[in-house]
Amino acid sequence: MIRQSKQLIAKFDEKFLRKYGWRYHILIVDNHFLDEYLFFLQSYKHGTKLHYSDDLLEMPHNPALYGQVLKDLKAHTNLSIEYRDTHHLVHPGTDITFDASHGHAFSTSYHPD
Repeated sequence: MIRQSKQLIAKFDEKFLRKYGWRYHILIVDNHFLDEYLFFLQSYKHGTKLHYSDDLLEMPHNPALYGQVLKDLKAHTNLSIEYRDTHHLVHPGTDITFDASHGHAFSTSYHPD
């Protein structure tokens, strides 16, 4: 197993607590702005809108390396995986100035340049 896979699986095992009443899934972002792949563990507590996101791994944008890490991750867990690509960003329609479900318990100011 390659070094990146070992780091990802170790961090995953540390953060995946299997708490009762919680839902978990993995999020993988193909970030073209930073030229890297990002792996996150998303967790949601039943009955609340707030969700948590734990960083698992950042790795260079290398498709062969990514394929091996993804293969090792799928062999380790059966959690569902959500994929996102920064080439396909979607605007929510209006600018978000308050978002309680992502941990922002206060209003944020939007300052366009």
